[in-house]
Amino acid sequence: MTDVSALFQPFSIKSLSLKNRIVMAPMTRSSAPGGVPGEANAVYYRRRAENHVGLILSEGTVVDRPAARNEGGIPFFHGEMALAGWRRVIEEVHVAGGKMGPQIWHVGSVPGLGGWEPDVPVESPSGLVGPGQPRGTVMSEEAIADTVAAFGRAAADARSVGFDTLELHGAHGYLIDQFFWDGTNTREDRYGGAGVKERARFAAEVVAAASNLPSFPLEPVAP
Repeated sequence: MTDVSALFQPFSIKSLSLKNRIVMAPMTRSSAPGGVPGEANAVYYRRRAENHVGLILSEGTVVDRPAARNEGGIPFFHGEMALAGWRRVIEEVHVAGGKMGPQIWHVGSVPGLGGWEPDVPVESPSGLVGPGQPRGTVMSEEAIADTVAAFGRAAADARSVGFDTLELHGAHGYLIDQFFWDGTNTREDRYGGAGVKERARFAAEVVAAASNLPSFPLEPVAP
């Protein structure tokens, strides 16, 4: 039999200490009416903590951009009501002895599964959802700067409402990931380029903003 005893050992990294190494992965639930997590969400996450999940990562919860989500029930991570709902969630998780972080997200131009559409155009690096597949608008440098700032505010709000850590959703074809790939990032400015290093600028700026770093961590890339 496979020895899984290590999963039940405590784990610490910097300021995060967990009672075991079992992590609940983010799972989109689209169960926050109006984008605001309520009592049912708090009960859902508390139940996981009560059953000894060492670290809970929330469902994807979106930054303060007009088209950051692609389903109506996806929760916001901005605004007084939504943040109050998340404060209630983390308080319940802590009462049950758990630790938790929100997954901070922007879906880019990826459509949802249920046909729901935002009431403003979706945005992405080059107005593409896939190679040669137009959808939505090309982000201006101003829109990019506003989005980076929105990720930074979400990270600061995660700390202020009491979360223990956070996760930035940078995979699965969503906005951060769309900047990485040459099929969805055909920009010719400083957020595009021939290599991953050049196309990683947006992700690096998001990480810097979320980490509250004083300066951009990569060498500038000429446009």
